Formats: sequence, C-alpha cells, structure tokens
Amino acid sequence: MNPIITRDLLEQAGINLENQDIDALLDHLNQELEERVGAEITASLSDEQLKEMLDIQEHASDEQLAEWLTTNVPELERITQDEVDIILGELAENADGINDAA
Repeated sequence: MNPIITRDLLEQAGINLENQDIDALLDHLNQELEERVGAEITASLSDEQLKEMLDIQEHASDEQLAEWLTTNVPELERITQDEVDIILGELAENADGINDAA
C-alpha cells in the first residue's frame, strides 16, 4: 500500500520533527494507520464479508483488495481520514518530547 502519511503531510499539519529519522517515523506511522484502519474495517464487517476480505487478502492483488474495500466499506475514506487526524494529533502533542529525546 502507498503511504498516506508523508513528510509533506506532516509539514502541512505544522509538525516539524527535527533530528529524526523521518523515514523510519513515516514507516511506523503508516503501519500504525494501517492497523487502526484495519481494526475499524473488520469491526464494521459481517462475518461473511470478513471471510471474503481475508480470502482476497491472501489470494488477490492489492488493487483487487482496494477495489473490494471501496465497494464493501462505503465509509472507508472517512475511517482513514479520522485515523490520520488522530495520529497527526497524537504526534503534534508529543512532537516537543520527541525532539528533546533526539
């Protein structure tokens, strides 16, 4: 999956983390985002939909999975944006402490 949280997005949100390994941080943030969105999605699916999604994850391409999610999770964009906003908020709250630790 393409990263959603990028260096530009952090800068647009006013988050300037100096002296950090930005690439490692972005990898971590995007992994966290993927896990949170995944948890929200699975909680919203029926047992049948969950089984179908897991089958697609195991046997189909990322593009096919994205298409299935778009079709079967109409609130996917909202879920993703909500989780991005939460993660950026948490990061902004802790940015000074992160910079001090570097």
